[in-house]
Amino acid sequence: MNGTASWSIGIDVGGTYVDVVAVADAGHAQRRKIPRSDADPAISVLSAIDEALKASGIVPSSVGRIIHGSTLVTNLLLEQTAPSVAVITNRGFGDVLTVGRQNRAALYTLTPEPQVPAALFPRALRFEIGGRRDAAGRETEPLDAAELADVARRIVANGAEAVAVCLLHATRDPAHELAVGAALTATGHDLAVSLSHQVDVAPGEFERFLATALDAYAKPSTRRYLDALGAGLRDRGLPEPAIVTSDASLHLPADAAAAPLRLALAGPAAAMSGFRLHRMTDDGSVACISVETGGTSTDLGLIGPDGIICGRQVAIGGLSVSLRAADILSVPVGGGSIVQVNRAGALRLGPQSMGSLPGPAAYGRGGRVPTLTDALMVLGRLPTQLAGGLSLDMVAARAVMAGVAGELGCDIIAAAQAVVATAATMIAEGIKAHAYHHGVDPTAARLIAGGGGGAQHAAEVADLLGSTQVTILPDAAVVSALGCLAAAQMNAEERALDIAISATDWPALMAVVQAVAGHAGATAAIEWSVEAVYQGQSAALEIPFDPRRDDVSALAQRFDQAHARVRGHAFDRPRQLLRLRGQWVIQAAMLQSPLPAGASLPAGAAERPGPDAVFTETTSIWIPAGWTCRETKDGLELQREARGRAAIHHLEGAA
Repeated sequence: MNGTASWSIGIDVGGTYVDVVAVADAGHAQRRKIPRSDADPAISVLSAIDEALKASGIVPSSVGRIIHGSTLVTNLLLEQTAPSVAVITNRGFGDVLTVGRQNRAALYTLTPEPQVPAALFPRALRFEIGGRRDAAGRETEPLDAAELADVARRIVANGAEAVAVCLLHATRDPAHELAVGAALTATGHDLAVSLSHQVDVAPGEFERFLATALDAYAKPSTRRYLDALGAGLRDRGLPEPAIVTSDASLHLPADAAAAPLRLALAGPAAAMSGFRLHRMTDDGSVACISVETGGTSTDLGLIGPDGIICGRQVAIGGLSVSLRAADILSVPVGGGSIVQVNRAGALRLGPQSMGSLPGPAAYGRGGRVPTLTDALMVLGRLPTQLAGGLSLDMVAARAVMAGVAGELGCDIIAAAQAVVATAATMIAEGIKAHAYHHGVDPTAARLIAGGGGGAQHAAEVADLLGSTQVTILPDAAVVSALGCLAAAQMNAEERALDIAISATDWPALMAVVQAVAGHAGATAAIEWSVEAVYQGQSAALEIPFDPRRDDVSALAQRFDQAHARVRGHAFDRPRQLLRLRGQWVIQAAMLQSPLPAGASLPAGAAERPGPDAVFTETTSIWIPAGWTCRETKDGLELQREARGRAAIHHLEGAA
């Protein structure tokens, strides 16, 4: 190919592969999974781009857009090995991050672990200052400029790279936080500074302080990574990348580096963007549940009539973080999940994983511990070679599964079947919990399978849910890279509220709406939402809002309906608004519809009944008994036959 076409490239980097999807304006598409070449993610991404462009014959001058989803911040928060962060807060509040909230993950532990690891924000790097604003934002004690300068000097002397400024009631009036930030800048040192009112606009000091401290924690590494990536792309004559954030929107590198916490779930969010792209082929009336299985976990996401369902609290590395993100539940089921039999003789799968090095025994890299991949290999449900040329070793897989069979007192095949059934059960239970939490009936939802292993388990999961149909993404194994191209560049503005849904407070709500709309500009088509509670509640629900058409009655009714759907009941009591959000598109997504199908049945067959395995270039599909795999215009679908017919198939198989 030559440089006459204008190409857009989506890139997702994980622990084992860099996925690259290139799409031309003329409709051509290239998909590649390239093994990581270096521990440094910037080097791996640049090397993968070089290889993909060379293999596809794409010249740099023909590339118009590069869109990137990264797991860098996710890994920083999981591994927690970056340098500690300094924290500046009000006098008397230096222990907020240590004390946390009263909620406990383990109710009966006599000495529970701190909610925030002390090493991230050690006591020696927590600085308390005078100055105070009250809950209305009024100054009750001024800042001391000399004290600020002294604290700034001490932070520099301690060698901190990053500083989190967390002052009480800064969401009401940020003047004190801005003054502290200016004092830190005045030191002349290149400190990475995060101000709490810019990270989270809502009240709640612990949640806001933690989000701000983690934002500062991620800033130095994120800046270095994005600087190195940008420089490497410029040297190659390639454009500046757009960066996917945790709510599946795009931002410029400078904006991403300024607020790196927004990248914490960028990889899964990019995948959700890819799933959403595929559901555009239906009328949107049926909720979709995405099932993306990788090497360590299975990510479960939800897509409703209004798009990807987002949440405000995400769990990363044992931390509950206040962050708007695609609401994804990770179940510890992946190809590398370790199989164990406990002392009671019960089978356990995960949460520990062998990762990619040495990986499952079937990888032939020295792994000696049984995993889900080894069980699948024993059952003949995997090809002899994976993407990137990795050959699988049946002898090694059978050897480790023989140990499991011995502990269970059965043959190797029965042991492997038990492992796979356990995986399907764990995924199905995760789907039920996640779907019902959002008021979605999983039996009526449509399953969409992605990732390297989603199609391996999806039909068996659907059986457990009582579902009859599974859609397999044509680009299942590169869904995150594909989703990068399906994300739009967005801008958003949020305002904390303390306003009742009432005729009395409606003018105050409209005044905030007008202020946000003024920042967006007259030509912007703004998508609005609000977070609301019944008076006295703490857990809010986000609902759509149309300032042009809604009145008090319509908004109250919409909240009541959402509350009844999600929580099973509604109240006749005052309703309170806690947050307003307006977002608008800066640049539309490159992909507005799915790519031509990349997966097909072998030998041109229109359909294939189960039990059977189908291997595409990057995805393995298992068709259980009673199910049929069919080609459609959008890819592949698994369809279950009537229950009675399925039972006959099972009986025939047993005979």
